[in-house]
Amino acid sequence: MRSLLLIFPLLLLAGDANKTHYFKLLMEQQDPYVFDKSQRIELKKAMLEAETKKKIAELEYQKAVEVEKVKKEAVEVKSQAEVEKEKVSISPEQEMVKVKQKMLLYGFALALITLVVIYFIFKKYQAHKEKIELEKMKLQEAIHEKEMKIREKEIQAQMASKLIDAIASGNLSKEQEDKLLKIATNSHNLLENKK
Repeated sequence: MRSLLLIFPLLLLAGDANKTHYFKLLMEQQDPYVFDKSQRIELKKAMLEAETKKKIAELEYQKAVEVEKVKKEAVEVKSQAEVEKEKVSISPEQEMVKVKQKMLLYGFALALITLVVIYFIFKKYQAHKEKIELEKMKLQEAIHEKEMKIREKEIQAQMASKLIDAIASGNLSKEQEDKLLKIATNSHNLLENKK
């Protein structure tokens, strides 16, 4: 029993020690470095290292951004130089294309002018041809009229010779001769009226 009496205060003390230890554990969970100085130093070291790493990371990020900017600018300058080079190399080709376009335009204009000139020449030729045809027709008409006059005179001469033959034959009576002379003078007048 005596041992029990000794153990009991120890248990109570141990219980108090457990309470303190429990209290200390609670405090460490809230701020684990409050009670231990070496741990506080470690925490500060870790915080400084973390801050240093953060600054280094930021610097490296900025450096990477700047490097990317420089690379991008270099690419832009290079591409711009290539574009200028291509412009210089394309320029003669573009000039040839422009010259060909001008030649095509001038050729088209020349062809159009040629067509217009040919059209006017054709119209003049047609008008001249019509004029010649009209003159030919007038000439043929004049020739035809002359032939008709010649035939008329031939017919009149034939009629006159037949009349003279008929009168000279003496087979006709005086009345018949007068009638024939009258018809001959009337036919002569009729032929003149027809003209």
